[in-house]
Amino acid sequence: MTITEEKTLEQLLLKYDGAVPRYTSYPPANFFTEDPAVADCEELLRTSNHVGPRNISLYIHIPFCARRCLFCGCHTETGRPGVFIRQYLEMLQKEFRLLLSYLDRSRPVTQIHFGGGTPNFVPFANLEELMKCITGELHLDPSAEIAMECDPSLISLPRLEELRRVGFNRLSFGIQDVNPQVLGAVDRRPSRIAAEELVHICRSLGFTGINLDLIYGLPFQTRESFQKTVDAIIEADPDRVSLFPYAHVPWVKGHQAALQKFPMPDSMDRLRIGAESREAFLRAGYDAIGMDHFSKPDDALAIAQREGHLHRNFQGYCSATNAGQVYALGASGISQLHQGYFQNEKEIARYEAKVNEGKLPIHNAYRMTPVDISVRKIINSLLCQGKVDVERALSEPGLELPWKFSYQMNSRRQLASYAQDGLVREENGMLVLTDTGRPLARMVASAFDPRAASSGPGTLETRYSRAI
Repeated sequence: MTITEEKTLEQLLLKYDGAVPRYTSYPPANFFTEDPAVADCEELLRTSNHVGPRNISLYIHIPFCARRCLFCGCHTETGRPGVFIRQYLEMLQKEFRLLLSYLDRSRPVTQIHFGGGTPNFVPFANLEELMKCITGELHLDPSAEIAMECDPSLISLPRLEELRRVGFNRLSFGIQDVNPQVLGAVDRRPSRIAAEELVHICRSLGFTGINLDLIYGLPFQTRESFQKTVDAIIEADPDRVSLFPYAHVPWVKGHQAALQKFPMPDSMDRLRIGAESREAFLRAGYDAIGMDHFSKPDDALAIAQREGHLHRNFQGYCSATNAGQVYALGASGISQLHQGYFQNEKEIARYEAKVNEGKLPIHNAYRMTPVDISVRKIINSLLCQGKVDVERALSEPGLELPWKFSYQMNSRRQLASYAQDGLVREENGMLVLTDTGRPLARMVASAFDPRAASSGPGTLETRYSRAI
């Protein structure tokens, strides 16, 4: 790429950069209705047994950390005593048994994902009990993906061996950066085991799909310093890499305001760091997956993308053969069903109170319409496959012809400038993201979102993070 072409690309990305949803769900969670009728949520659960994917994905939210990293945007707590954490883990078993009464137990479980927070921070014995409870009641598919998000500063060889023994087969480590100055500014400790050795140990124990997370846009990061981090990750040779832009939303997560006293990359540097990192992973032989992931060509994610069944949910990218309807356990967990969503109580005390009363601990919910289902198909296809057959996605029963016509006209009008600037193109009846357009996939997706201009209280800038 020539200097002129590089400047043109940067100008395009800056031109279209803006605040939009991450689209981990459609509609985004800010559209969920608080205090929904319990009967409606129970109906959603029962209907999910025979409408939508048959396989089950379980998400278990562990909202505890040893310390709060200042970049964090998750629902998590620190400083809780051990007895409180153990009580919460016992509560997860109670909630699971409540959920069981609504599920067809013959359905296969193809995914179990422990997220947080920091799942590897809590007592292992309680995690093992919860795993035994789940696998003892539901049919676990032999090829099920059982994953955990881990803080690498808390990991050890004995713990890795324990996780493998009880059935975990995929791990993701939040490396974020290898620069001590950057980690110090965000109050995060470095990995206890160097990344290269960590990946080697995990692979030798039989873990697959080993993922390392990176975040760019943090204090003290420069193009040169982050390139050293990327080089270290490439040398570590993980199966997958997640490359996320830091989402600075101090109006939502007040602790992030502490980062503003440090020098941080500006928009142009963030853009360049992201683009240069992407190029480095591609040169190293990784395939680009969706917007912000990379995987080796023989990894399940790359295979799923090539075969056209890459999927994305709140847990990230996965193969559609493994991704079923998601049933979440734990405070703030979001269940993603074919016909709707519901989110558990965010406050642990309220969550535990409802579970102890024998109630589903639901805080808010949303029931999908035919329009929502069609738009979700379009956005997911764009963000997973980088292309979409809009006409096919709009074949959902129940869509009115006048709406379809108006929707297509509006989306074409919004896409016109993207096409003119080479971010998208028409190809064999499909709308395709170009290589230039991939970093702005969320912005392109918003052209198909009829809610984008009216996404609830406040402005877009105060609700969502920027696309780059």
